[in-house]
This record gives sequence, C-alpha cells and structure tokens, in this order.
Amino acid sequence: MKAFRILVLVAGLALLHGCGAIPETEKLVYEPQTDVAPIQGADGVTVNVDVVDDREDKSRISSKKYSYGGFEMASIHSEEPVENVVQSAIEQELQARGFVVDADAPLTIHGDIEKLYSELHLIDTFWTGKAVGDSQIDFVIGSKDGETLFSRVISVQPEYKGLMYQSGENLARPVELAIEETMDQLFADPAFIDALLNQ
Repeated sequence: MKAFRILVLVAGLALLHGCGAIPETEKLVYEPQTDVAPIQGADGVTVNVDVVDDREDKSRISSKKYSYGGFEMASIHSEEPVENVVQSAIEQELQARGFVVDADAPLTIHGDIEKLYSELHLIDTFWTGKAVGDSQIDFVIGSKDGETLFSRVISVQPEYKGLMYQSGENLARPVELAIEETMDQLFADPAFIDALLNQ
C-alpha cells in the first residue's frame, strides 16, 4: 500500500513537471466581454489605439520550472506580439460599444505594457500547482493637441489553479486572464469613457 502511494505521488509530480526542457509557443486568445451595449454618442467618436511592449524580453510570457518553484527551464513564448493582442482587445471592446477605430484618428488611446507574465508557483498539494499572472499596463488618452485626457495604471494578478501539467497552454492562461481583467477594469472606469466621449 505504501509503495502504491509513492507511485501515485511520483506519477503526479511527473505530470506537473511535464516536458520541462521543451520550449513552447502559444497563441493567446482574448475572450471579449459579453452583454455589452452601445454607448450613446460613441458612434461619433473616432479613436486610434497604440500599444507598446516595454518589457525587456518581449516574446516570453512564462517559463516551465524544475523542482516545483525552483529554477526556470524552457520558456513559453507568445505566437503573436503581446502588444498586438492587447491592442486588438482594446479595439474589440471599443467597437462593441459603438466607437469607431481608425489609425488616423486624432484621439489616441496609448498603452504601455510594463509587465505581462505567468509564473508557476509552489505546489498546493502533492500533485497540483498554480500559475499566477503578473500584469501592469499604463493607459493614457491623448488629444490631437497633445493634451492628456485620461491616465491610469492597471495591475492585476489572476490565478489559474489546479495545474497537473505545466504545458504551454496552462502557463499561458493567466496571461489571457490578465488581459481580460485589465479590459474589465479599463472599460468599467467612468473616467475612461467620459474622456472618450467628451474630447
């Protein structure tokens, strides 16, 4: 019986380890907000969106780990530049509310990605772990005259629990959640919407 428990433990830990030496590339998928209604007056506002990735390592979004929270092994990379994913998310939410997105618009939403990463944390039980996102994006709305109409830093740390295998898909999920939570906070901010409508 004791030997069986040891075998189960080893099998579970092996699953969490996964193929720790093999790098992976994942496509980040953004899930748009649901039940979004057009905002009155938004169809008369044209806005440009510009997002920049200020991170030192621009393609890496996570890393596999050895010894359950120990040193990093193979990296997880985003298939598409993360600034494109974030910019597309902002544009989708704007259009869902009736705003017009145009690269030549004088009104610009600018985003600076300072942090966007997922890290495998220590084991919760003998054979499960969790990945935690760490995101910080600085947002500014600028007018055609260079005036700052809105400014906010949004930081989120979503958790993805119960991991039994540290695959690229599992480790990328907190990054997707971080982008979604960031959009939730940004578009729920009345000052953000007012800055767009009253420019």
